[in-house]
Amino acid sequence: MAYAYRSTGREKVMSENRELALSIALEAVLNAARELHVDVDELCEQAIGSLTLLPKNVSPSVIAAIREIEVASDALDFGGGEGG
Repeated sequence: MAYAYRSTGREKVMSENRELALSIALEAVLNAARELHVDVDELCEQAIGSLTLLPKNVSPSVIAAIREIEVASDALDFGGGEGG
């Protein structure tokens, strides 16, 4: 059930914080996978493939998710990133 409430503006800040936290978490998971000798490039390709199994369901959100996977993977390749 949805409730109407008066916006304080905090939800935007919380959303931005959550987005950053999720980005950091994704990088950490990929880094851990690499440390466990998982082929991170193959892992990312499989994840992207699973998001595009049904091309009719490829929404802007799915495209954004794919981009985030690619960015996180590239950050590992270059030893950088926003996290930490």
